Formats: sequence, C-alpha cells, structure tokens
Amino acid sequence: MKLTNATEQAIAIIALLTTQLPDIPASSATINKKLSVSPSYSRKLLRKLVVAEIIGGVSGNNGGFYLERSLDELTLLEVVEAIEGPFVSFPDIGVLERAFANFNELAQNGDKIVSAYFAEADQAWSNTLGNIKVNEVLSLIFSDYKEFPKHDWNQLV
Repeated sequence: MKLTNATEQAIAIIALLTTQLPDIPASSATINKKLSVSPSYSRKLLRKLVVAEIIGGVSGNNGGFYLERSLDELTLLEVVEAIEGPFVSFPDIGVLERAFANFNELAQNGDKIVSAYFAEADQAWSNTLGNIKVNEVLSLIFSDYKEFPKHDWNQLV
C-alpha cells in the first residue's frame, strides 16, 4: 500500500496548528493556501482529523482549527489511520485461491499463507509508527528552537 498525499498534508496541518499562536484558530482559508489545495479537498482532510479527535474546530467569523490532542500522546500511526484507515498492504481478494483451485488443499490455502506474511509485515509497520510520537518528529524538525515557533498564520498568508 502506498500512502496518499493526504497523509503528508495531514502532517503539514498538524505542524501548522502546532506553530499557530495559542487561542487563535487557523482558518480553513489559511490552511487551504498554506497547503495549496482546494477548499473542498482541505475540508475532507480537516473533517477526518476532527472525527479522529486530533484537531478541533470553532465556527464563526473568527473560527478555525486547533490541536485537540497532545503531541506527546499523538502517534504517526494515529495520523495515518485517521486519513487512510487501517493499514492493509495485501488485499487478499482470492486470486491465489481461484488460480490454484484444482490443486491440493495446501496450494488452495496458499493465499492464507501469503496473507499471514503480509499481515505480519503490516503489524511491524504499525508498531513502528505507533511508537513514534508526533512531538518527537516536530521536535527534530524544529531542533534549532527551544520551543516550537509560534505565528498567526492567518496574518501571514
């Protein structure tokens, strides 16, 4: 499975909201411009992050989005799954089973064997991302700063 561009964009949204001045939500228009995406597309991304309770939203003239979750708790896996859904690299749609239908039971069950290997790899991938906190990643990115730099992105676009 290849992750979509939406995962990178979701991580960018989280970084943007991390560096947004506290108590000033980043507007959806600001997020659209910073990501260079259409308003309808960013709404879909933002909605997925809100549903996953990673970010929150405020309506109204001064509304926008803010981080809902602590970066110390939020993992890269949670971000990926909020956008992409659970990670499954091997679809197992029965092609192997159909292709070897006239063979013995072991060959017919080959799809289960292959699926098990992919499931094991998927679990290793999930475990790795599940152990990486977003705060750890952003701290490395902003390692030249004592704290995450803060801006009012609404004023800078």
